[in-house]
Amino acid sequence: MAENDHRSSEWSTFGIDQENNLEEVLEPGPNCCIYRVPQYLRKINEEAYTPSLISIGPLHYGRRELMRMENQKRRYWSKFDQRVNAQKLEEFKTYIQSQEQCIRDHYSVSSTLPSLEYVAMILRDAVFIIELIMRKYYDTCDFLLKPPLVISIKKDLLLLENQIPYFVLNNLYTFCFPSREGDPSFFLLSLNFFYGILIFKQLSSSTLLAEQPEVKHFTDLLRVSLVMKFQPAVQSKADIIYDLPTATKLNESGLKFKGIEDNCLFDISMVKRKPKKWLPCFEVNELQIPRNEIDDSTEVLLRNLMALEMFHYPTQSHICNYAFLMDYLIDTVKDVDLLAEKGIIANYVGDNEAIAKMFNRLCSNIPVTDSCYYDVVEKMKAHYKYPWNHAKATLKSVYFDNLWTGTATVAATFLLILTVIQTICSIMQH
Repeated sequence: MAENDHRSSEWSTFGIDQENNLEEVLEPGPNCCIYRVPQYLRKINEEAYTPSLISIGPLHYGRRELMRMENQKRRYWSKFDQRVNAQKLEEFKTYIQSQEQCIRDHYSVSSTLPSLEYVAMILRDAVFIIELIMRKYYDTCDFLLKPPLVISIKKDLLLLENQIPYFVLNNLYTFCFPSREGDPSFFLLSLNFFYGILIFKQLSSSTLLAEQPEVKHFTDLLRVSLVMKFQPAVQSKADIIYDLPTATKLNESGLKFKGIEDNCLFDISMVKRKPKKWLPCFEVNELQIPRNEIDDSTEVLLRNLMALEMFHYPTQSHICNYAFLMDYLIDTVKDVDLLAEKGIIANYVGDNEAIAKMFNRLCSNIPVTDSCYYDVVEKMKAHYKYPWNHAKATLKSVYFDNLWTGTATVAATFLLILTVIQTICSIMQH
């Protein structure tokens, strides 16, 4: 009973602050990796950066509309309470106190919460996250929350402003549950938990078994998982991309599009292939793009990943590069129709026009940087500018669209040649 009283007292120190206890950090230190999204990005889509259900960490701490989940955190604390003893939790609280300044340094804004409340907040959120993730792995569907709420929580846990440092979570997990042979790492537990998010389904089983990379927080976990297998081709030149025709226009010039199944969403390449065995002379350029399954969470996650790259990975902004390329390829719903037909886009939002609008707005106010697709784009532009490609495309679409049309065209051409020869011979005889 005394042990339970001791543990419940942790909640008495966890007051909820209704004020905005945040101050700008003028010169973020080297540990800074959790950023407040600037207003010029937020105004484009405020909801994309704002948690809808639960607050994690100091940036949205105390918001009235997120208060209902504080009771759920209490329930998860109680369940976690049953897994570990009081001494371990107290020791980890001491560890967080020793790391408090380091934790604070991870944020681009400074919280003015007093030390006791700040440490209690971090500990409470860490316990909630670990208990939630462990229940998904060990207890399958034995959540304390209904599945729709869990889906919303997953999305909230991936927002850039809604993070606590990954090392806090990882250390709490390993401290409370020492590794035994066959037990998963916290990294693998985390991937397993988020696997229900559609964009994580792009990951292969080999990714799930890969050696744990360095991760800064859950938004970074998502980015690392997506780009860890991406190896940009060595380019002749690194520069920004511009003036690329849309997918529809490129297709009309004879450039073929093909969706491929790939471990990495960003492995885009242009290859040459022969489209029809019976007409080998017509070699075509084909743009191969990995299949992208788009649902209601795609825009939210891409926006947060792009914001992270803008602040933290300005020279490795692979996701921003991808978004800019897709923005060029997609201008209208016709472009989305084409990419969907070719297996490049799988639409789970039900409206191709919505996908076109998403990509058209995705790069607004995002700074343009050198693109890892510069060489591929230059090849596409060169293809489009070459007049013979347009002529070949027209010729193929009109006269060689299928075997029978092509055969008839060849036969008619052969007959025409014979007729001309016969006419010339007849004239020469006279």
